[in-house]
Amino acid sequence: MNPAKNGMFQSALYVKSTMCLIVLSILTAVTLDQPQAETQPIGIKVRFAVLYGDLKIGESIRTVVNGNDGYTYAEHRVQVGGLLRLLGEESYTQESTFQFHGTEVVPIQFKVMDESKNEVANGQFNWDDRTVVFGNGTTIDMPEHRILDWESWYVTMINSQTRDLESQRVTVVENNRVRTYEYQDVQPEQIDFQGETVDTIRIKLQDVNDGRRSYDVWISPQVLNLPLRIDKIKKSQRISFVARSFDWVYSK
Repeated sequence: MNPAKNGMFQSALYVKSTMCLIVLSILTAVTLDQPQAETQPIGIKVRFAVLYGDLKIGESIRTVVNGNDGYTYAEHRVQVGGLLRLLGEESYTQESTFQFHGTEVVPIQFKVMDESKNEVANGQFNWDDRTVVFGNGTTIDMPEHRILDWESWYVTMINSQTRDLESQRVTVVENNRVRTYEYQDVQPEQIDFQGETVDTIRIKLQDVNDGRRSYDVWISPQVLNLPLRIDKIKKSQRISFVARSFDWVYSK
């Protein structure tokens, strides 16, 4: 294993006891065993390989950082090749803004852009009247259970006590529509990360209105509670986002 990667992996294992809520810990910079630097980390960057079976067909980078204005900002940049386009997937970037109320992630707004940086969707979460207003003029009422966009969902999973998720529901805003999922089949499973076998909790998110659509998510308490793998299943097609590395993000 690359010595630098091994050191990062060992650091992740060492700080896990103080970073069960990784994002909150990073944002408040209270952990004692952060990597040495002139400034404290303000976020994380996770790199994924996008796979169709064993074939790499793209890559993506997820970044979550704390702003100086009380908001947290997340970005997911997905770059895919020709095969994934044939499967109905496209390159895109999603940017999301949210806040923390205690340990709860509260989404504020998001936008999705295509690979030419043209905006294709956006939405605003209005908590006073509990509505989501889309850029195309559509307005929906929020459900009683949790509602998130995909990037605030990602951070929520990092902060989750995964064994308590089963049978809970979450509505996720996807571009200009919403889908409701139920957490199912919460089970321990070991997977590979950076050449090491790590313990994870595997969780299925089942679309409650479409039995052919679901996600499998592997979250590792060993590695900062990060979702190390996310499989998107549509009909019989499975696209996997597999984490290859992570880095701290520092303020400039």
